[in-house]
Amino acid sequence: MICVISIEGALSQQPNLKEAQPTKWARTLYDSLHHEYRMIAFTSNDNEVAKWWLQREMLKDWAAVLTQEDAIPNYEDWKLRQLEDFLAEGWEVGMVIDTNERVIERAALLGIMGMRLTYPLYRPGFRVPEEAPRAWGSIVDSS
Repeated sequence: MICVISIEGALSQQPNLKEAQPTKWARTLYDSLHHEYRMIAFTSNDNEVAKWWLQREMLKDWAAVLTQEDAIPNYEDWKLRQLEDFLAEGWEVGMVIDTNERVIERAALLGIMGMRLTYPLYRPGFRVPEEAPRAWGSIVDSS
């Protein structure tokens, strides 16, 4: 059974892998899935750059690293076309992991379990810069 994961977003913080740092969960996510699935990575970067980045981050032993083809300019459509091709060839796709909600929804229509990763919008203790600090009088009753 295979697990398909998008490098950009799910494993790397930026789309340009030459400059990207891994997400804080990349190693844990890969290690936990690698023991159960044959891992296939999707990327919009050059194949050699993607393999170099995965090696650098110690994310080794991939069944395949597939790069978006020029014939299908939309990355989302290309990912789904690859999933359709896997199913047509008789591969059992156990899971798709992506940050794109549409990819997960459309994979579910193909009968594939999906996991959408999202980044936290606000960290605990984080204050939106546009908000002015509250006046002390509004916090503490001074009467």
